[in-house]
Amino acid sequence: MRKKGLLLFGAGLLAGISSSFGLSHSKKAAPAVSLPLFYAGTWQYYDEERDRTHVISIGPDLKLTIDNHVIAANVEQINNEHLIYLDRLGYHITIQANESRPVALIDETDDEVYTLKPLV
Repeated sequence: MRKKGLLLFGAGLLAGISSSFGLSHSKKAAPAVSLPLFYAGTWQYYDEERDRTHVISIGPDLKLTIDNHVIAANVEQINNEHLIYLDRLGYHITIQANESRPVALIDETDDEVYTLKPLV
C-alpha cells in the first residue's frame, strides 16, 4: 500500500515539474486581441433597396459611425462572435465576426443583413 502511495506521489510530482518547465503537451491559447480593437475599423456594405454603398466605422472606443454620422447607440454585448448595439429607438445593430474580422451587419430596423467588405 505504501509503494502505491509513493508511486502516485512521484507521478504527480513529475507532472507538476514537467508543466512548470513547459514540457506539457497541452497547447496554450494565443494571446487574445482586445475586443474593442478587434471590431475597430472601417468597412463598406451595399444596400440593395436604396441602391447605395454605405461606409461604417467603429472606433477603438466602439463609437459607431455610418456615412460619417455618429449613431447614438450603446454597446449591449460584445464577444468574439458579435458586437451588439442598442440604438436610441430600441433597435439592435449587430456586427457579426468570424475568427479574423467583422463580416456582417444586421440592422433590426430594416430587418436586413449586409455583408461587410474592407474599405478599399
